[in-house]
This record gives sequence, C-alpha cells and structure tokens, in this order.
Amino acid sequence: MIDKSEFTNTLDKFNELENRGSYYPMFLDMIEKGLETEAFLFILSTWNFATFRYAMKDFDLNGFKNKLDNLKPLFNKFKNKSIEEINFEDYKEDIRIIYETLAEIKGIQFTGTSKLMHLKNPEVFVMWDGYIRKAYGLKKGDFEDYFNFLKLMQKEFNGFCGKDKRTLAKCIDEYNYVKFTLPALEKNRRNKK
Repeated sequence: MIDKSEFTNTLDKFNELENRGSYYPMFLDMIEKGLETEAFLFILSTWNFATFRYAMKDFDLNGFKNKLDNLKPLFNKFKNKSIEEINFEDYKEDIRIIYETLAEIKGIQFTGTSKLMHLKNPEVFVMWDGYIRKAYGLKKGDFEDYFNFLKLMQKEFNGFCGKDKRTLAKCIDEYNYVKFTLPALEKNRRNKK
C-alpha cells in the first residue's frame, strides 16, 4: 500500500527531477485556447518522442483530426468525471474504442494514447509508459492492460488527492514516473557506459 507522505514526497521529487514537467501547463493552456491538435502534437513530440519521431515524416494529420472528431462523443462522456469516483466498468466499451482507435495510429501507439486520453480528460485518465506498465506487471500494453491499469490506479490511490492544481490522475503519473521510469532510464544509461 502506498503511503500518503511518500506520495507527496515523490511528487516534490518529480518537480526537481523532470524539467519537461513545466510543459504540462502549456499543454492544458493550449487546449483551453482551442489549440487541441497543437497540444496533442506537442505532447507527442516531447513526452512520446521515442515513438513519435519515427512517424513524424508520414504522420497523417488530417486522418488524426478526423479520428479525434469521431471520438468526441465518447470523450464527452467523461466530462465531470474523476478517477476518484468513476466506475470504469460502466465505461469499458467507450474506453476500449478510444484506446484502440488512437493506439493503432503509427507514432502514437500505447504510451502516446494514454497521454492523449489524459489531455482530453485529465481528471480520469492516467498516463503510462513501458516502464510503468512493466512495474505493474502489464506486459502487452493493449486495451485490456490499460483498462486494468486504470482500475488498479483507482484502487491503489483511493483516498489520495491531487496537488497544486494538478489532478489526482496527473499526480499518479508523476508518482509512477519517479518511482519506475526514472530509475529504469538511469539503469539503461549506466548499462550503456
């Protein structure tokens, strides 16, 4: 079980260790100003760079926009919902359609999908990456893994709250990033030396 003081301390470390954390308010501000597509491309090119860089040259921007337009009614179902109170089972099919539609796009795939879903509904969806998936024993990264991840995050962080205008879903991501992603990245760097 995760201790609340450990959670808070880890969030403070995120601000110290991750310079790209300052991009997050920019993403949200862009969306608020009606620049959703631009915010999505910005997050993909900074927080999903390892995957997105290989697709940038051939990225079908109009096809991407059309898919997002088609998903709007599903995303709208999550307005005024939060990870604290939502019953994910009630929305399983909606989440599946959103996740699978975005994950099939070259350059977005599993990690990028979670980031876009989070930006669309920052109160509900938690971002992840390959290191976080592995830490929680979720090896495939497919919809079933993501759905189980959301339910697990809801359970593990039950009774917790966001911090400094960041939603609980965003704070969970920061906690996971510091606990799992940064140590794995550091280990990879040491192994390359």
